[in-house]
Amino acid sequence: MSDFVGKGIRLEGSRPCEPRPAGTRALHLLLAVVLLLPAALRAETVDVLLAAATDAELQPLIKRLDTPRTETRASWTFWLGRLNGKAVVLTRTEGDPLNAVAATTLAIRRYAPQLVVTYGSARAHDPALQPGDVVVSRSFAAFDGLISDPLPLGGGSTPLTWQRLPHAPMTPGEKEQYTDEFPADPAALARAEKLQPARGKLVPGTLGSAPQINREADRIAWIHKTWHTSSEDAESAHIAGCAMLLRTPVIGLRVIDGTPEESAALALQFLEASK
Repeated sequence: MSDFVGKGIRLEGSRPCEPRPAGTRALHLLLAVVLLLPAALRAETVDVLLAAATDAELQPLIKRLDTPRTETRASWTFWLGRLNGKAVVLTRTEGDPLNAVAATTLAIRRYAPQLVVTYGSARAHDPALQPGDVVVSRSFAAFDGLISDPLPLGGGSTPLTWQRLPHAPMTPGEKEQYTDEFPADPAALARAEKLQPARGKLVPGTLGSAPQINREADRIAWIHKTWHTSSEDAESAHIAGCAMLLRTPVIGLRVIDGTPEESAALALQFLEASK
């Protein structure tokens, strides 16, 4: 029927169809394209997404925002403004991988940042690290995937013999590719390696994360040996994996046993170095 209508042929009970003016057709086509664009493509873009676990780590940066405002998406708040000459958005991850991935995905889809920065404190896995040292991410490892050997009921548990179960991110063509690590952005890493910690030394390394708090020395040594992790936090590797899947560069900054003020100062120093 549409073919007949398009040619101006009158159907029973209808009015004669007349060709629309070219300008009207073009306007309707433009409106259709705009309405069909994904929300992410119509949204504003920012230079940097800054993700931290707690309000204490975010507030020193939020207080310095020029032209600040907030937006709420689902259950997450996003703080927007300008910081050190850059358009930024900040989000709180709650120190949990699930919340971190959700907040990061929402922010990337909504604000299309050119870089994701995950920052905060961490616990050391590398025995050479001391409180106040800074680890900048050469890579990230999510060490929450594990495979145990079969043992019968009453056979005990031998976690130091478990094996890695890497994540399997989806690649183009809907193919899973198992990977032990997620890479950091080389250009951002080059800037991060020039940062000056408030105390301690700066070390490029592998930021490890899992929803775990490991305090047993033997287990920490096992994770360090098995996953080659420098440090442990709850969410940085999951943020990095999310950014990789959404094709967004990412860098991680972690202060060993650091305070919120130290972590925030490090993030500000990185932004200053990125001018």
